[in-house]
Amino acid sequence: MEHFNCWWRPLGNLTEGEATYVLTYSIEKGPKQECPDYRTAGPNSCHFDSSHTTVWNVYCMNVTAVTATQNYTSQQHCLDVADIVETEAPVNLTYELSDVGGDETGHNALLTWKYPEPGDLQYGWITLVYELQYRRVTEAENWKVKPSLWETHLELLSLPVGDYVVRVRCRSKNSQLWSKWSSAVLMSIPSRPSAGKLLVQVLVAGLGIGTVLVITFGIIPQSKRIKDYFLPPIPKPRIIGINPLLLKKGNLDEINIHLSSFHNYRPPSYTEEVWEPVNAESGRLMAPCNLEPAGASQEFLAQSPTSYQQSVSPHCFTLSVTAESPVAGGGGGFVPGGGVYCAGAAGPSR
Repeated sequence: MEHFNCWWRPLGNLTEGEATYVLTYSIEKGPKQECPDYRTAGPNSCHFDSSHTTVWNVYCMNVTAVTATQNYTSQQHCLDVADIVETEAPVNLTYELSDVGGDETGHNALLTWKYPEPGDLQYGWITLVYELQYRRVTEAENWKVKPSLWETHLELLSLPVGDYVVRVRCRSKNSQLWSKWSSAVLMSIPSRPSAGKLLVQVLVAGLGIGTVLVITFGIIPQSKRIKDYFLPPIPKPRIIGINPLLLKKGNLDEINIHLSSFHNYRPPSYTEEVWEPVNAESGRLMAPCNLEPAGASQEFLAQSPTSYQQSVSPHCFTLSVTAESPVAGGGGGFVPGGGVYCAGAAGPSR
């Protein structure tokens, strides 16, 4: 509920009862009105109740002393109700210890309070500023101040062990009039953690140790099995009936023996052609199994003074020739001395 009071000082050269005081006011240059209540706020005062109080409007007023001889009028004084609001004292000041640990680092305390008229704040016609003070019980005048607080809570950090007295007050942002102090609260900072806090710490420590033991003795030994379950190995390629180690060694003869049991499998034949130089006097020349006329063979030998011996192609033996004296004119002549013989030989000649 919004209301306000005004006071004035009486004239000093008049005795009590010689003058009558009349307060007149106007709102926003409106018509002049007289004070609605001279009694509620005491002598030499005027009380404006909620029906005569309008926030965010300017009141202009003056006081006139009416005597038997003449009247004395004060200077006009103008004000905004929002600038002269004296707020109610905060209530429900409480605290909660949020960090009760070692005594070396100190402890934290969360303080909270409320304003008794939340509707004034809800409608937004007033904005409050808070001030909190605290001290040790043994230090009567050593108040520590936390000014200009805009919220209804504050956390005090690193408080040493001991007993403290805490109080709070407030004012309007547009006014310099502080409210009365709230009821003082005794705050105790213990030297040891509470039983509930200690129980929580024990449970957390036990849970952590249990988790480590489960991981160490339960999961790690079974890691390969778990991995194989989620990531099964890719099977290696293999032939049914063939030892994989035999394939790694690369012994072709043993592999062919094993594979010969399969249907329509024929082991591959491997041949090499090796040319070896021979002496023309030996009269032997290795040649492939193609049959050529005697003249073609003589032409070939005449063009190649140096003869070579080649390994026999598959299924062929050697061709024997007899060398004679060179033919006049630088050529060479040979008379065939043997025939061509074919058989089933598959390997190279020795």
